[in-house]
Amino acid sequence: MRGFTHYISGLAAATFFGALVGDLRLGILIPVIAAAAAYFPDFVDFKFGKFLARRDYEIDPAPWDEKKHYAPKLVKISELSTENRYQFFAVEGTVEEILARGSGKVSYKVLREDGSEETVTESYNSIVFTLDDGTGKITVEAFGDDYEFFEEEFGKIEEGKEMLVFGYIDLEEDGSLKLVVSDAPHPQGIADTIAKAIEEAYSEGERIVKIHNIRLPGDVYRRFMVHLDPPKREVRVEMGPIVTPGGVAIGGDVPEYRKYGIAKVSVPFIKTYPKPTRIDSFSGPEIAFRKAEFRGKTVVKDRFLPWHHGFSHSLTMGMIIGLAVFAFFKLIGYSHATELALASMLGQWLHVFEDQLGFMGSNLLPPLTKDVVPGFKLGESGSGLTNFSTAWLMIAFMIWNFNRFTEPRAIPISDAKLLLLLAWPSIIGFGIAIAKSFRLRKEISELMDYYTNLEAFEEMEEVGGI
Repeated sequence: MRGFTHYISGLAAATFFGALVGDLRLGILIPVIAAAAAYFPDFVDFKFGKFLARRDYEIDPAPWDEKKHYAPKLVKISELSTENRYQFFAVEGTVEEILARGSGKVSYKVLREDGSEETVTESYNSIVFTLDDGTGKITVEAFGDDYEFFEEEFGKIEEGKEMLVFGYIDLEEDGSLKLVVSDAPHPQGIADTIAKAIEEAYSEGERIVKIHNIRLPGDVYRRFMVHLDPPKREVRVEMGPIVTPGGVAIGGDVPEYRKYGIAKVSVPFIKTYPKPTRIDSFSGPEIAFRKAEFRGKTVVKDRFLPWHHGFSHSLTMGMIIGLAVFAFFKLIGYSHATELALASMLGQWLHVFEDQLGFMGSNLLPPLTKDVVPGFKLGESGSGLTNFSTAWLMIAFMIWNFNRFTEPRAIPISDAKLLLLLAWPSIIGFGIAIAKSFRLRKEISELMDYYTNLEAFEEMEEVGGI
């Protein structure tokens, strides 16, 4: 759920206590602490946990320019190394020598809609030359659709011409660096690093990967998708279009020959979040890969945003918040400290329950419980339907409670009838969400059967597919 929804829920929790409602009527705002308690789990996670969390790998496919705060970063050739392979950079220099012009054929794999791979061979025009920026030299290669764009942008390439070239770093057969002209990083580097992290988690216990987004000039972003495919034991990364901060695609699709990166994984792993990971306008997610037992076998499990929905999102934390609020406000002499403590605990518990309506789930009673209880899957955290239905219900509770604790009552009808009249939009909204969730649960069940298919891996081992 959104932060606003949680905050409204905390306010609603406070109105269930007549003493707190009385204070609010007098202009005493201390009961608003219950709303702060309801927002507290996300505040802790996003303001502290996110930045303090350990990261074993940081995948930055397109480092930002420090001055402009977007990619590609303008670098000196001498600053580049093999560690920058597949990253997206800009290099400015002078054409020293034309090494080759001509045409040829390129073969690459594309993914069909059914998930199968197809090898495609195409003819292409190309140019290869060396670029010198005064600190070093690098081979630059442009071919295919990128060559057509390159020719339109710079015209005929001649020795001695100065230019600013965008592209990703790759390696020649002899191990030397080259810059391949493109408008995006190559997804292979992302796939390779994630596959490496999964394999290391199997032997070491855990690896946490941070994936950075790709911000481009004009406050737009390059979208890419990370697919974990356990039965095929591979990580697939798909480079997508350019999108606005709101996620609307505005073109800029990459050519098929550099659209996909595929890396094989040599250990069994399963996927617990039923969707591919999409990276675009947000800062990019963290994914923890943890060694675990599943159906009697040792596997690696993924955990999306490992610093989120931890202890802060447990009922245990709600009890701690309640005790802390009670102790502090009792100490300063607030006469309704008990009611405020209960409202604060209830507000935090409402946050936990509301988040359980989504996908991620939480460990509800640590240290008594160790495992995450899966979410109810009524909708994603940003679902307009579930956020509206929840916020409306909480506002209805506030109106209902203020009416209950007012004499004479402003709305002179029975409590049950008033609550029904106020809450009917929420009832309809949750009804629609529940109806949709049955279909969604079926789809997710089928996906999870696929994502947790260990038998496929065992068959691949037997025939030598791994």
